[in-house]
Amino acid sequence: MAHTRTKERPAEKTNLPVPSRRLPPVPVVRSKGLTPGELVKLHHSLAESLNTESGVVCQFVSAEGGAGTEDVGYDLAYVSAAWLGKRVLFVNGTGSRMDGSDRVAGRGRTPLLGHDDPFSDAEDRITRVSGLELYLMKMPTMRGALELSPTLKRIPEFLSRLREAFDMVVIASPAAAESPVGVLLSRFVDGNILVLESGRTRAPAALELRNSLSASGGTVVGAVLTKYRSFVPRMLRRWL
Repeated sequence: MAHTRTKERPAEKTNLPVPSRRLPPVPVVRSKGLTPGELVKLHHSLAESLNTESGVVCQFVSAEGGAGTEDVGYDLAYVSAAWLGKRVLFVNGTGSRMDGSDRVAGRGRTPLLGHDDPFSDAEDRITRVSGLELYLMKMPTMRGALELSPTLKRIPEFLSRLREAFDMVVIASPAAAESPVGVLLSRFVDGNILVLESGRTRAPAALELRNSLSASGGTVVGAVLTKYRSFVPRMLRRWL
């Protein structure tokens, strides 16, 4: 596997305001995610295949809940920062939902978004993991399908600012069965990665998600398999 390219960080990256609130480091790796070696290979694969002039923005999304999207996204961000020395932002959107009452604004109601821009102060909510160039942020809330158009127009500008500030931006989106956020974001990121849970994710659901991302203009660059258990003894795996 070829190593990621060496690139100098632009001045904007070193001048990014450092959040005053810092979080203690969280150990890697969670048991239901990927192994450290797999995460390093994943980082290099993404950095090479998503070759951009500035930072790489990738999105992890599953077809159904419980596949471990948050674990994979955070662990990749952690390894990229702690082991590979990259400046990484992890955007956790797994909790984003679109309630049934949000889908259609009732007659006479004020639109849910109105003129508010959910991305206007999103960068002010970024926190830093103590001792690492690892930053965390919750995905801004996007509510009301009928009022999403103005918000979606702001996403390219928002992601462009993040690209200039970080080497890699890792977005963990909610499962497609629970929220359309991942599909909506798919065309704005550099690459989408499907998160499949071993023995649980149904093939038709995974195929439908891949087709939905592609139909929305997103680029699907691969998939990761979580919660996989090998029955081959550890001492024999290196021969396979």
